[in-house]
Amino acid sequence: MSLNCAMLSADGRSVIPLPQEKSFYSQDTVKLVLDCSENGYPGTSTGYWSSQGLLYLSNRRIVFIPSSPTEHFQSLNIPILHLKNWTLEQPWFGANYIEGIVVPVPGGGLLKNGKLTLTFREGGAIEFTTILQNLMERMSEINEVPSHHEPLPSYQADASTTSSASMAAPTTYPMPMPMPMPVPTPPTNQDLPPAYNDIQRF
Repeated sequence: MSLNCAMLSADGRSVIPLPQEKSFYSQDTVKLVLDCSENGYPGTSTGYWSSQGLLYLSNRRIVFIPSSPTEHFQSLNIPILHLKNWTLEQPWFGANYIEGIVVPVPGGGLLKNGKLTLTFREGGAIEFTTILQNLMERMSEINEVPSHHEPLPSYQADASTTSSASMAAPTTYPMPMPMPMPVPTPPTNQDLPPAYNDIQRF
Protein backbone atom coordinates (compact mmCIF):
# COMPACT_ATOMS: atom_id res chain seq x y z
CA MET A 1 0.00 0.00 0.00
CA SER A 2 1.04 3.60 -0.44
CA LEU A 3 -0.30 6.87 0.91
CA ASN A 4 -1.17 9.80 -1.38
CA CYS A 5 0.41 8.13 -4.41
CA ALA A 6 -2.64 7.58 -6.62
CA MET A 7 -3.02 9.94 -9.56
CA LEU A 8 -6.39 11.68 -9.30
CA SER A 9 -8.43 13.88 -11.60
CA ALA A 10 -8.31 17.66 -11.32
CA ASP A 11 -11.26 17.72 -8.92
CA GLY A 12 -9.74 14.90 -6.83
CA ARG A 13 -12.88 12.77 -7.07
CA SER A 14 -11.85 10.08 -9.55
CA VAL A 15 -8.83 7.91 -10.27
CA ILE A 16 -6.68 8.32 -13.37
CA PRO A 17 -6.21 4.76 -14.64
CA LEU A 18 -2.83 3.21 -15.19
CA PRO A 19 -1.82 1.70 -18.54
CA GLN A 20 -3.86 -1.45 -19.25
CA GLU A 21 -5.93 -0.89 -16.12
CA LYS A 22 -9.64 -1.74 -16.10
CA SER A 23 -12.14 -0.66 -13.48
CA PHE A 24 -14.44 -3.34 -12.04
CA TYR A 25 -16.08 -1.67 -9.05
CA SER A 26 -16.62 1.71 -7.41
CA GLN A 27 -18.70 2.56 -4.35
CA ASP A 28 -19.18 5.80 -2.49
CA THR A 29 -19.92 6.26 1.22
CA VAL A 30 -17.52 3.48 2.24
CA LYS A 31 -15.85 3.98 5.60
CA LEU A 32 -12.15 3.22 5.84
CA VAL A 33 -10.09 2.69 8.97
CA LEU A 34 -6.36 2.09 8.54
CA ASP A 35 -4.38 1.37 11.68
CA CYS A 36 -0.60 1.35 11.42
CA SER A 37 -0.09 2.67 14.95
CA GLU A 38 1.41 0.94 17.94
CA ASN A 39 -1.73 0.74 20.08
CA GLY A 40 -4.55 1.31 17.59
CA TYR A 41 -5.95 4.38 19.32
CA PRO A 42 -6.59 7.48 17.16
CA GLY A 43 -4.96 10.67 18.28
CA THR A 44 -1.97 9.04 19.97
CA SER A 45 -0.11 8.19 16.77
CA THR A 46 0.23 9.46 13.21
CA GLY A 47 -0.30 5.92 11.90
CA TYR A 48 -4.08 5.95 12.23
CA TRP A 49 -6.53 7.11 9.52
CA SER A 50 -10.31 7.05 9.49
CA SER A 51 -12.49 8.54 6.78
CA GLN A 52 -15.51 8.02 4.55
CA GLY A 53 -15.16 8.19 0.80
CA LEU A 54 -14.99 6.49 -2.58
CA LEU A 55 -13.68 2.93 -2.94
CA TYR A 56 -12.33 1.91 -6.33
CA LEU A 57 -11.32 -1.58 -7.49
CA SER A 58 -9.51 -2.39 -10.72
CA ASN A 59 -7.63 -5.35 -12.11
CA ARG A 60 -4.46 -4.04 -10.45
CA ARG A 61 -5.27 -2.22 -7.22
CA ILE A 62 -7.66 -0.88 -4.61
CA VAL A 63 -7.86 2.90 -4.26
CA PHE A 64 -9.66 4.87 -1.56
CA ILE A 65 -10.36 8.61 -1.93
CA PRO A 66 -11.66 10.34 1.22
CA SER A 67 -14.67 12.61 0.85
CA SER A 68 -12.88 15.27 2.90
CA PRO A 69 -9.19 14.97 2.01
CA THR A 70 -6.57 16.53 4.22
CA GLU A 71 -2.97 17.50 3.73
CA HIS A 72 -1.84 14.15 5.12
CA PHE A 73 -4.55 11.91 3.66
CA GLN A 74 -5.62 12.39 0.05
CA SER A 75 -5.70 8.81 -1.21
CA LEU A 76 -4.72 5.26 -0.33
CA ASN A 77 -3.36 2.97 -3.03
CA ILE A 78 -3.24 -0.80 -2.34
CA PRO A 79 -1.94 -3.30 -4.94
CA ILE A 80 -4.32 -6.24 -4.90
CA LEU A 81 -1.78 -8.81 -3.74
CA HIS A 82 -0.72 -6.52 -0.87
CA LEU A 83 -4.02 -7.16 0.91
CA LYS A 84 -3.49 -10.25 3.07
CA ASN A 85 -5.65 -12.45 5.30
CA TRP A 86 -8.80 -10.51 4.58
CA THR A 87 -12.28 -11.66 5.58
CA LEU A 88 -15.84 -10.53 4.94
CA GLU A 89 -17.81 -9.99 8.14
CA GLN A 90 -21.62 -9.98 8.10
CA PRO A 91 -22.86 -8.99 11.58
CA TRP A 92 -26.47 -9.36 12.68
CA PHE A 93 -26.66 -5.65 13.31
CA GLY A 94 -24.78 -3.08 11.30
CA ALA A 95 -23.26 -2.98 7.85
CA ASN A 96 -21.07 -5.63 6.31
CA TYR A 97 -17.36 -4.92 6.47
CA ILE A 98 -14.00 -6.31 5.37
CA GLU A 99 -10.94 -6.70 7.56
CA GLY A 100 -7.44 -7.50 6.39
CA ILE A 101 -3.75 -6.72 6.66
CA VAL A 102 -2.16 -4.41 4.11
CA VAL A 103 1.54 -4.57 3.28
CA PRO A 104 3.37 -1.32 2.49
CA VAL A 105 5.00 -0.59 -0.86
CA PRO A 106 8.64 0.57 -0.77
CA GLY A 107 8.70 4.35 -1.01
CA GLY A 108 4.94 4.61 -0.52
CA GLY A 109 4.99 6.68 2.65
CA LEU A 110 4.17 3.85 5.06
CA LEU A 111 6.78 1.78 6.85
CA LYS A 112 4.85 -1.07 8.46
CA ASN A 113 1.88 -3.34 7.95
CA GLY A 114 -1.50 -2.00 8.90
CA LYS A 115 -4.94 -3.31 9.73
CA LEU A 116 -7.54 -2.24 7.18
CA THR A 117 -11.29 -2.12 7.77
CA LEU A 118 -13.75 -1.23 4.99
CA THR A 119 -17.37 -0.80 6.06
CA PHE A 120 -20.04 -0.77 3.33
CA ARG A 121 -22.80 1.34 4.82
CA GLU A 122 -24.95 1.29 1.68
CA GLY A 123 -24.29 -2.27 0.54
CA GLY A 124 -21.93 -3.65 -2.05
CA ALA A 125 -19.62 -5.65 0.22
CA ILE A 126 -20.51 -9.03 -1.27
CA GLU A 127 -20.10 -7.78 -4.84
CA PHE A 128 -16.75 -6.21 -3.94
CA THR A 129 -15.40 -9.36 -2.28
CA THR A 130 -16.57 -11.59 -5.14
CA ILE A 131 -14.72 -9.49 -7.71
CA LEU A 132 -11.69 -9.18 -5.44
CA GLN A 133 -11.49 -12.93 -4.88
CA ASN A 134 -11.61 -13.64 -8.62
CA LEU A 135 -8.92 -11.07 -9.33
CA MET A 136 -6.67 -12.45 -6.60
CA GLU A 137 -7.00 -16.00 -7.89
CA ARG A 138 -6.04 -14.93 -11.40
CA MET A 139 -3.09 -12.87 -10.23
CA SER A 140 -1.87 -15.64 -7.92
CA GLU A 141 -1.89 -18.14 -10.78
CA ILE A 142 0.15 -15.77 -12.93
CA ASN A 143 2.56 -14.53 -10.28
CA GLU A 144 2.90 -17.65 -8.12
CA VAL A 145 6.17 -18.74 -9.78
CA PRO A 146 7.90 -15.97 -11.77
CA SER A 147 9.20 -17.03 -15.14
CA HIS A 148 12.83 -16.36 -14.16
CA HIS A 149 12.47 -18.75 -11.20
CA GLU A 150 10.86 -21.62 -13.08
CA PRO A 151 13.03 -24.74 -13.34
CA LEU A 152 14.17 -25.78 -16.78
CA PRO A 153 11.99 -28.54 -18.26
CA SER A 154 13.53 -31.97 -18.59
CA TYR A 155 14.48 -32.92 -22.13
CA GLN A 156 12.13 -35.25 -23.92
CA ALA A 157 12.67 -36.05 -27.56
CA ASP A 158 9.07 -36.21 -28.65
CA ALA A 159 7.75 -36.05 -32.16
CA SER A 160 7.14 -32.32 -32.14
CA THR A 161 10.68 -31.58 -30.90
CA THR A 162 12.21 -33.86 -33.50
CA SER A 163 10.12 -32.33 -36.23
CA SER A 164 10.95 -28.76 -35.24
CA ALA A 165 14.64 -29.58 -34.89
CA SER A 166 14.66 -31.13 -38.34
CA MET A 167 13.05 -28.05 -39.82
CA ALA A 168 15.46 -25.74 -38.02
CA ALA A 169 18.70 -27.48 -39.09
CA PRO A 170 18.17 -30.12 -41.79
CA THR A 171 21.05 -32.51 -42.38
CA THR A 172 21.64 -33.98 -45.84
CA TYR A 173 23.71 -37.01 -46.68
CA PRO A 174 25.04 -38.05 -50.13
CA MET A 175 22.88 -40.72 -51.69
CA PRO A 176 24.72 -43.70 -53.19
CA MET A 177 24.45 -43.75 -56.97
CA PRO A 178 23.31 -47.07 -58.47
CA MET A 179 25.92 -48.88 -60.53
CA PRO A 180 24.99 -49.21 -64.23
CA MET A 181 24.02 -52.71 -65.27
CA PRO A 182 25.90 -54.18 -68.24
CA VAL A 183 23.82 -54.33 -71.39
CA PRO A 184 23.86 -57.86 -72.89
CA THR A 185 25.08 -58.04 -76.51
CA PRO A 186 23.69 -60.54 -78.99
CA PRO A 187 25.99 -63.52 -79.58
CA THR A 188 28.03 -63.64 -82.84
CA ASN A 189 28.68 -66.67 -85.07
CA GLN A 190 32.09 -67.10 -83.49
CA ASP A 191 30.57 -67.51 -80.08
CA LEU A 192 28.06 -70.19 -81.17
CA PRO A 193 28.93 -73.85 -80.69
CA PRO A 194 29.73 -75.80 -83.90
CA ALA A 195 26.84 -77.27 -85.77
CA TYR A 196 26.14 -81.00 -85.62
CA ASN A 197 27.09 -81.55 -89.31
CA ASP A 198 30.46 -79.94 -88.75
CA ILE A 199 31.19 -82.28 -85.89
CA GLN A 200 30.48 -85.35 -88.11
CA ARG A 201 33.16 -84.26 -90.56
CA PHE A 202 35.97 -84.79 -88.13
